[in-house]
Amino acid sequence: MTDARVRCLSIHAAYECRRTGVCCRSGWDIPFDAVEASAVRALRLHGRVLLEPQGGRPAFAARGADGACTFFNGATHACAIHEKAGHETLPLTCRMFPRLVLHDPRGTFVSLSHFCPTAAAMLFEGTAPVAIVDAPTRLTRAAPLDGLDATDAWPPLLRDGVLTDLASYARWEARSIDLLTTPGLTARESLALLEDATRAIVAWTPGDGALIETIERTFADVRPGSPSIAAACDPAVQRWLAARLFGTWIAYQGRGLETIVRYLGMCLHAFERELEQCGDPLQAIRRSDYHLVHESSSQRLAMMCDEPAPRLRRVAGSGARERTP
Repeated sequence: MTDARVRCLSIHAAYECRRTGVCCRSGWDIPFDAVEASAVRALRLHGRVLLEPQGGRPAFAARGADGACTFFNGATHACAIHEKAGHETLPLTCRMFPRLVLHDPRGTFVSLSHFCPTAAAMLFEGTAPVAIVDAPTRLTRAAPLDGLDATDAWPPLLRDGVLTDLASYARWEARSIDLLTTPGLTARESLALLEDATRAIVAWTPGDGALIETIERTFADVRPGSPSIAAACDPAVQRWLAARLFGTWIAYQGRGLETIVRYLGMCLHAFERELEQCGDPLQAIRRSDYHLVHESSSQRLAMMCDEPAPRLRRVAGSGARERTP
């Protein structure tokens, strides 16, 4: 039976839109289903254009010459639909952003895309430990929470041909988040420790006892070496990696826990490349999530992470910008 609880990371729990307008000005197609389109037409918003459905496609918000949605007010950074009729009247695409959602038998997991400047800024705020918490209403009011539905799927793979159980996977996820956000380490050091721990865990066999106990012992035995001097941005990058791990679709699309760790390596490579180009850690995270979350297929990324190491290094070094065909 699926747990009805909705969870998020503590670093995302306070999220509320600050009207930066980035999502409205990104040039994305914004679809409206029949009910949403009818509700918006009834508002009679002057100068706001909804393109009529054609060839079985839904209606779409028209875009201006600058790519901005015509319902967006550039002066106030407000949406005309939201201003007149409230959050519930927005199309699902807009209600969801920047939420990234996984449903599985454990419940619902809500992470965020840090392409959103507000979400990105939250990574740099505060020093409290990162924890998995119950999601507040402000994160769940986008209902229905659209995302990957794995409620009827088998649990994530431990390795090829071997399943985890849900309790063990949940424990690996939680302990991995703890390790990734260990204070005083660089993001790369914490990821290397997770890689080592996960390599040991995926070698588990039934003769070793319960998988969840092996996970606990392995993480308890992790001993960081002498840390490097962490950069000022490293805690934020560690939190970002934790956010990319939490509720990741890759768990149900790859061939084991090491696929997820390799995906995090791809994320870190992408960040380092973007940082080298722009010099701003916050913008480097935003740009990385734009490519990894919005411009890529998670299924394709999982497949790439399961390919031989030389190919993976080339992809990660390029910022993982391959588009899904």
